[in-house]
Amino acid sequence: MITRLLFIFLCGTLCLSAAAQEKWDLQKCVAYALTNNISVKQQDIQARLTQLNYNQSKLSQYPSASLNGNVAYSSGRNQNPVTFDLITQGYLSSGFTLQSGVELFNWYSKKNSIAANELEAKAAFASVDKLKNDIALNVAGAYLQVLLSKEQANVSEVQVKQTTAQLENTRKLVNAGSLPELNAAQLEAQLANDSANLVTAQGNIAQAFLLLKAYLNLDAGAPFEVETPDISRIPLDDLASLQPEAVYALALQNMPLQKVNDLR
Repeated sequence: MITRLLFIFLCGTLCLSAAAQEKWDLQKCVAYALTNNISVKQQDIQARLTQLNYNQSKLSQYPSASLNGNVAYSSGRNQNPVTFDLITQGYLSSGFTLQSGVELFNWYSKKNSIAANELEAKAAFASVDKLKNDIALNVAGAYLQVLLSKEQANVSEVQVKQTTAQLENTRKLVNAGSLPELNAAQLEAQLANDSANLVTAQGNIAQAFLLLKAYLNLDAGAPFEVETPDISRIPLDDLASLQPEAVYALALQNMPLQKVNDLR
């Protein structure tokens, strides 16, 4: 029994370690954000509420009807409901009410309201697409900022190592009397400046990761690492072959923001 529990614990630990070491590429980040981002979820709920409002306005054009009923039992000395004589007898009574109503003089106003609600529902769902488009661009920007911050930190770390090596070599020459103390002092000042730049770059990495996690709706303390893509495998379009008029016309046709404006 103990061996089995130990085996299960080790398997769980290995699974968690593998999950923690998994790296996220840009496509995975964008897909996860479109599904889990809080703003997207809120906008989607608002769009569905608008759709419900449209459905309700459509149903309101039909006649309404309601049926009510009641049942009562009386015992003891009562009045006969037929002869109105006082009797000592129990009797059962029931009643039903049927009501119906239809709106006759507001048809065109209701029809136009339905059409307006339909356009508003379509605009609400187009707004969801527009927000998803914005979130995708923001995630891509945050992803690239993480890569840039990591590269800047690597450059700062290399600079610190170079300055440290120069300082060690200069200190040896100063101790041997070949160079003045001023040279070592200047390198110490440069090392302090390079170290400060490295700390700033590391802070920028943490800040970039927090921003990307916020777009993804991930826990700020959860293990998270991005994958650095191979630049040679990234397809690039020939921008010189694109015509501005064609690009603009395509944007007017496909951009979600344009669809929202047209519908509203």
